[in-house]
Amino acid sequence: MHTFSFVAWFGAVVFLSVCLAGCGRDGGSAEVATGAGPAAAAAAPPALVRTQVIREEDVSPEFRATGNVRPRHFSVVASGADGVVAEFPVEVGEFVPAGTLLSKLRMESTDLELQEQEALTEARAAELAELQTPRREDVEESQARVQALQVTASNAQRRLEELRALSRRGAATQSELRDGEDAFDAAQQNLLAAQAAYQRTASGAREEKKQQASSMLESQKKHVDFLKAEREKRLTKAPFDGFVVEEHTYVGQWLSKGAPVLTLARLDEVEVEVQIDQQYIDQVSAGREVTLRVSGSAGAGAGAGAATTAEGAREWTGRVAAVVPRSNWERGSRSFPVIIRIQNEIDSSTTPPTPALREGMMAEAAFRGIPVKALLVPKDSVVRTSRGAFVYVVNPAEEGKPLSVRQVLVSLGIGTGVWIQVQGESLAAGQQVVTEGAERLRAFQTVSIMEPAKQAADGGGGAPAGAVPQ
Repeated sequence: MHTFSFVAWFGAVVFLSVCLAGCGRDGGSAEVATGAGPAAAAAAPPALVRTQVIREEDVSPEFRATGNVRPRHFSVVASGADGVVAEFPVEVGEFVPAGTLLSKLRMESTDLELQEQEALTEARAAELAELQTPRREDVEESQARVQALQVTASNAQRRLEELRALSRRGAATQSELRDGEDAFDAAQQNLLAAQAAYQRTASGAREEKKQQASSMLESQKKHVDFLKAEREKRLTKAPFDGFVVEEHTYVGQWLSKGAPVLTLARLDEVEVEVQIDQQYIDQVSAGREVTLRVSGSAGAGAGAGAATTAEGAREWTGRVAAVVPRSNWERGSRSFPVIIRIQNEIDSSTTPPTPALREGMMAEAAFRGIPVKALLVPKDSVVRTSRGAFVYVVNPAEEGKPLSVRQVLVSLGIGTGVWIQVQGESLAAGQQVVTEGAERLRAFQTVSIMEPAKQAADGGGGAPAGAVPQ
């Protein structure tokens, strides 16, 4: 029984081996019959492609740069005097008009000194008024003295005449006559002195005295003005309309002369500084308009006609204010600073007012250079590989031969919409380049171009407009 089972098993194995060998020979015959190889590849149908014509147009190079929004004018407002802060009525983020009180120092001693000097000024003014206008009582007193001396002089003259008459009759001595003459002369001199004193009193003080008093009064007034100016230095006020962006002090802190109180930014006009590479800097000039895209600026202050993107960025129009003719070459940079100014929009309906452009926002500036002649192909026609960028150009049709394509290595240039500038050997305007199906082509492969009507009916199943195959 065991021998029979072994013989049966061995026979089954031999039969199975013979069957497998026959199947292998049939497979090889089938492969030969199919004729797979170069001949079959040559018989493959042409590749179905879509094409467009190469254009030659004037295009402007477009280059972009980013920068940060900053206020055109800002000021670190400083204290004009030494002292302790008594009042600090503003806060960060607040909008303050020009002249608003920002801080006040203690000024008890300043006020006392100012009051003292103002009182002294009043005294100087009274002295000058006294010199310029004589008192009526003094004038009347001088006038009365003149009149009294006139009476005395008249009596002395009458007495002298009597003595002279008596002397001629021998009734008066020579001594009495001389006494009468002396009395008359003294009365005359006293009258002259009284008349001079009257004139002096009536005309007031000497001009020199008046000038001295006037100069002292003027000097005192200047001193009072100086003290008022010193007092004003203890009041720090906003130099212009702006936003408080940083505080540097608070109530109770000691401030030295020149120490910062706060930082004030004026945002009605802002600037963006961007760095432009040296290959484009000659195409940027002062006064040119620039389009800038700023995210986050489409809300506050945005007008009805403001252009915004789906991402919420808003496009602004600025103007080149300056092109700085110096790069940071010492650190290896070959880019030049370009300053762009933008008129900001401030929403005054909110409290505080809200600026659309704020300091520190990132802005992307788009520049257009000088137009140049360029060959343009659709971006869909460019095939990028590790060896470089290629386009497939349709060879001229020959009678009796199918259409074929050649592979042209190109260098890419300026992009404009869905078109891009290319430079390559034997490229010319009017030639056809493959826009769909190029990624499957080989050099000198035969192609079949879809008819325009069929392309339209096909629904544009190729790459989206403007996309560049990777």
